[in-house]
Amino acid sequence: MNSRIQKNKHKINYKKIYFKDIYIHNLKPNIITCLKKKYNYTIKNNNYLLSTNGIYIFKNEILKKYNFISNILNETNLLIEINQYFKFKNNSFQIPYDHKHIKIKEISFKINEYLLIFELLNGEINDFYIKTNNNLTILDILMIKEISYIKNLLI
Repeated sequence: MNSRIQKNKHKINYKKIYFKDIYIHNLKPNIITCLKKKYNYTIKNNNYLLSTNGIYIFKNEILKKYNFISNILNETNLLIEINQYFKFKNNSFQIPYDHKHIKIKEISFKINEYLLIFELLNGEINDFYIKTNNNLTILDILMIKEISYIKNLLI
């Protein structure tokens, strides 16, 4: 079997769920500190080079170029379900001249079968969303109940 196929065989396809009615300034003060006391979490530091030609990421000491793909799967009045990922384009042998380097600290909290993700830029919350790979959608009542529980933790 082709090694590339084997690699992608185990790739998990996550979808993101955003709250349309909760903004960063609406979050509970010290939300991350509060959640750290109650839930298991992981921290991941991501480094990206952003350019007009794409997103560049160093993986195994090789600079790789990606395109950012985003597709809306479902949408309600309160939620939006999105499939977002980086699609590999090619290896790059030069850092783009015109680029911006950003460091994003990703804190993931495991809440039941979901991950509540906070992305921090310069120590401040820049983005937050729920990540899941289950087959339910935001149109399913079971998922709506689970997401409501997480929503109540945030505000």
